[in-house]
Amino acid sequence: MTSGRVSYRLLPHTADAAFEVEAPDLPRLFEAAAAVVFDLVVDVERVAPGPLEATVVAEALERETLLVAWLSALLGEAMARQAVFGAFAVDALEPTRVAGRAWGEPLDPARHGFKTEVKAVTYHDLALTEVPGGLRAHVVVDI
Repeated sequence: MTSGRVSYRLLPHTADAAFEVEAPDLPRLFEAAAAVVFDLVVDVERVAPGPLEATVVAEALERETLLVAWLSALLGEAMARQAVFGAFAVDALEPTRVAGRAWGEPLDPARHGFKTEVKAVTYHDLALTEVPGGLRAHVVVDI
């Protein structure tokens, strides 16, 4: 499970927000990318890991597009619940399917330090590459 402080680097982008995130393995990369997306929305450190728990399942043809599907499913779940998530766990990860959970609470812009709305995760410049010590994802989101 990933929660709390997240290490990532924002990249310059003309109209959207782009980021890179690294992790030692694919499940942790998916968890870390989810934390980055929600840290773009609010200060993820201010999100309590409860009382809401969401189960999310996503499917796609390859691991890069599976990452987009996972992040999109989490955003959709948050929008439907008017919530933010701050902790994430990938429970099962197959080449074309991911299942996991997210914990959070109802969105309180004043308490959570609302930053911006992430409208969608895009396929633009999407990359998932092996690096020394693990994997790196490059993701662009529409804000």
